[in-house]
Amino acid sequence: MNNNYLPLLLLLFTFTACSASDQLLEEGEWEMTTQMEISGMPAGMPTMPATTYKQCLTNDMMVPVQHNQQNKGCEMLEQNVSGNTVTWSMHCESNGMVSEMNGSNTYTGDSMTGEMQMTSQGMNMVSHTTGKRLGPCK
Repeated sequence: MNNNYLPLLLLLFTFTACSASDQLLEEGEWEMTTQMEISGMPAGMPTMPATTYKQCLTNDMMVPVQHNQQNKGCEMLEQNVSGNTVTWSMHCESNGMVSEMNGSNTYTGDSMTGEMQMTSQGMNMVSHTTGKRLGPCK
C-alpha cells in the first residue's frame, strides 16, 4: 500500500458525534478493533492489519477516536442519532487529498458494531469496527 494514504486512513476515526438527549451507550472505557477493506487494490498487496485501541466513550462523544490522531482538515457535515445508532457524514482534506466518509455505530449494552465507507483519490474503503465496554473510564 502506498504510505501516502496512511495518514488519511488514520484520520478515519478522528471525529466526534453529537450529544444525545438520552443514554445511547453504556458510558465507560471501551476497546475498539477496526479492520479496513480497500477496493481496487492490486493483486498481491497485503491487507491492512486490524487496529485495536481503547477510549473512554460517553453520550457526548459516541464515535471512537484514536488518541494519537487529530481531526485537522475534517469537517463534520451531518450527525444523527436514531435509537441506538449514530450516523455521520464527513469531508476531509489532508496533504492535498480529499476524502468523503459516511458511517454508523450501533450500541447494544456493552458492545458495539460500526461501519464506515470512505472514498478518496478514486479508491473505495470500508472499515468495520467492533467494540466492547471494559468498565468505568480510567
